[in-house]
Amino acid sequence: MSPVLWHHGSVSYVRRRWLLFSLGAFGFLLVVLALLALPLRNVPTDARAAQDELTRAVEALKASDADQGWKHVAKARGHVDDVTDTTDGVGARIWSVMPVVGSGVRDARHLASAMDDLTTSMETAEEVYPQVSGEDSELLDRGSVNLEVLDTALTSMERISDRMRSAEEHLHEVKGTNALVGDTTADARDTALAKVEPVVKGLDRLDPLLAQMPDMLGGDGKRTYVIAMMNPAEMKYSGGSMLTFSHVDLDDGKLVRGRVRDSLSARPLFKQLHWRPVKGNTLAADGARRITHASIAPSWPVGGEETLRAWDIITRMDSDGLVVLDVQALAQMVAVTGPLEVKNVGTVTSDNLVELTAGDYGNFAQDEQRRRKRLNKALIPAFMDRIFSGVDFVGTMRALNESAKGRHLAFYLRDDDAAAAMSPLGFDGALSDTDHDYVGVFTQNMVGSKADYFQQKTLRSDVRLREDGSARVTLEAEVHNFNPPQAPGDDNAYTNPTLDMTVASFLPKGAELVDAVAVDPSGEESVEADPEKHFGRGVVAHQVVLDSDEKVTLRLTYDVPQAAVVDGDRMRYRLDVDPHPTVRPENIQVTVHWPKGFSASSLPTGWTDAKGTSRWKLATLPGITSWTLTARR
Repeated sequence: MSPVLWHHGSVSYVRRRWLLFSLGAFGFLLVVLALLALPLRNVPTDARAAQDELTRAVEALKASDADQGWKHVAKARGHVDDVTDTTDGVGARIWSVMPVVGSGVRDARHLASAMDDLTTSMETAEEVYPQVSGEDSELLDRGSVNLEVLDTALTSMERISDRMRSAEEHLHEVKGTNALVGDTTADARDTALAKVEPVVKGLDRLDPLLAQMPDMLGGDGKRTYVIAMMNPAEMKYSGGSMLTFSHVDLDDGKLVRGRVRDSLSARPLFKQLHWRPVKGNTLAADGARRITHASIAPSWPVGGEETLRAWDIITRMDSDGLVVLDVQALAQMVAVTGPLEVKNVGTVTSDNLVELTAGDYGNFAQDEQRRRKRLNKALIPAFMDRIFSGVDFVGTMRALNESAKGRHLAFYLRDDDAAAAMSPLGFDGALSDTDHDYVGVFTQNMVGSKADYFQQKTLRSDVRLREDGSARVTLEAEVHNFNPPQAPGDDNAYTNPTLDMTVASFLPKGAELVDAVAVDPSGEESVEADPEKHFGRGVVAHQVVLDSDEKVTLRLTYDVPQAAVVDGDRMRYRLDVDPHPTVRPENIQVTVHWPKGFSASSLPTGWTDAKGTSRWKLATLPGITSWTLTARR
């Protein structure tokens, strides 16, 4: 048989048929892919809606409106389910392996997984919330802690932590480089990370404390804690003088309170005695001391141990820790949990508590001071009642946290693991341990008067950075005595407006003092640094007596060797400030002069910059503060 000869026209016809078929198949595939992609169009909208609802939920919970918060969580779940149904669907899976668009779809799937993790963590919080807060809470009952409920709550917190970290990991997997949707996914990633990363960091700080809580509450045997109420009308370097004490025992979560002791009801507690000073505490006086002088060191890991050594000798107890708080801290708690009713005093609210206890001495004649002291003795039981009442437990913990930031509250624990768990949260009352620039100015009442109620500090720091990261710092610390003049004929220690004190500045580590001058009503005089450093910090102190409306200024000039960290063309200046917990918060102003050629590239909120100089304008110090400023050249 002879071979079949194909005509050129026939070949062209076949080719055209194959081309038309291929184009048709490709067109059909495009239609199918387009149909599969239709649901993906709604992913960004649903994801943004879910994120908005979660933000509203957090805001409602911060405002103690739990019911509204959970409604927002439920709405977020609806949006998240819509997103995950789409991103886990067949269309998304097919598109995820396609060139060009695949990376964008994979980013969307990571965003969806992150939103699911965040929503699940909030739902877990909703499950555990009734157990730890509100009228139906079983965590706190009759002044004790139910450790079984606590264990359940801690397990829920572990699940929340795991979900939050999973969300962070998914967000970091979002590349945001797709040519079509890269900007959209990158913006969504960055917006979410700005909210998630601080939460994860907070959980990293909180988790060690949660792990220690059962033991701290007596789960492994009795724990004894001393409670001390500080009076901010009579200041020590650490805070108000400790004039009222008590203690509590916690055994398997059950709390037993000791009696309240003050200078009238328990005079032996306030007698002079000897105890071994904490090693390195250069401020500890030689010889016999009173327990009220144990807290002269500004750091509570030092002052707390000094206090417990004195307490244990006098009471023959074996204490595990110390809780110190002042009336400002209690006022913040009362604002959350409601007013106190005190016999022979009346209703005590967050608005009048501080004035009644620390600033109202003039309204009590000397023979009426016992009535005022009755109020003071009622404060420690009130504190314990509110802590263990279960009324707005979350709000109460938030109030305690704010008090700790202002150094109005501190927990000193002798157990090393428990102390280490407290430290990252700022509850330990320690001074900053920074190796960079530092400001800490504290005063010590020398005569036991109540004049500190009206003192006002103003701090001004002028920092001139050098290219190697060192700095020449000029610090002006002003203390103004705003006590009103003494009424004629009313002469006693409670109403005397004279402020007899020592004002001390604790220098940055390694700082070299260049000059120190004190300017007070008697004139100007040079001041020397103490011969011994206090735990690595130089101390410059000046004793002064200020009458009503007089002030003193301590002006220091010193060189800080590591004020900033230099890395190539980048310089990071770091400043930590520890507040002195006076009734009137101190004001601070900071001016940072960058070296020639450097310009600020990143500043904390509230800072301004102009012509190579960055400023924190004179304002109230917002509690314990750590600032990092970055400049480039």
